[in-house]
Amino acid sequence: MWIFYSALMFLFSNALYLLIRLAQKKNIPISFYSIAMFLVPSIIYFFAASLTHTSLVLSLQDFLLVIFSAFFWSFLGNFFSQKAILLAINPGYSLILQKSYVVLTTIFAVFLFNASFSWQKFIAIIFILFFSILISASPKNKIGQDKKWIYFSLLANLCYTFGSLISKYFLNIGLEPFVYLFYINLFVAILNIFNFRNQKIKNILSKKQVFLVILIGIFGTAFSFSQQIAYRFAPNIGYVSAINVSSVMSVTFLSSFFFKDDLSRSKVVGIVGVLASLFFLVL
Repeated sequence: MWIFYSALMFLFSNALYLLIRLAQKKNIPISFYSIAMFLVPSIIYFFAASLTHTSLVLSLQDFLLVIFSAFFWSFLGNFFSQKAILLAINPGYSLILQKSYVVLTTIFAVFLFNASFSWQKFIAIIFILFFSILISASPKNKIGQDKKWIYFSLLANLCYTFGSLISKYFLNIGLEPFVYLFYINLFVAILNIFNFRNQKIKNILSKKQVFLVILIGIFGTAFSFSQQIAYRFAPNIGYVSAINVSSVMSVTFLSSFFFKDDLSRSKVVGIVGVLASLFFLVL
């Protein structure tokens, strides 16, 4: 069951990042789809909860924990990630540190949730990370001496780790994904709207651009929800996170096909390596 929902997450992740790549090609400011990625899901989750007669009422303790998670693990995680990529000598180096959160997630899940542990799957995760290095790294980038990107990368790593763990905790205490995803997305959307207002961006989107931005939000919804359901059934949430990380493989290949992005020999080797590692992970 967890493999099925992880596969859905994988597909939705690819669609999401290809749409984001298209938005970049269309020169849509990142602030617009950053808002859509959280605002559209919050609207969809609200209606989904209403249609399924799922109460959105939380105890004060659960509500505060959800808001805490939204700010520290979602909002700040995204902030640290973007800062790290911006400051890094090579953005691929930063992504490597960030993506290694799957290792911590796998290990912590064993102790916190009594999750299963398999050396075969753990080694497969390590290989996924290793081959992702070949895909993510690019020789064409600025050279700098600022080491702050390392600290931002590690902070993003911790945010993603604890974001995954807190999601599993919410599932374990019986919270429905509709509920906590609604509050998390709504809270981050509000923060992004305030940030947008402070930037005083004057761009006006065309109807086609608005449609594209909404599509990004819809696929972001499908991605996050399928990820949560995969977390619910997975023997270890680190396995789901590893499949999520491996989506860089197909995104790289498809971006080369649709947008003529670079596809070097090392990236091809990385794609093949991730594909083989995925096979051993889901066995």
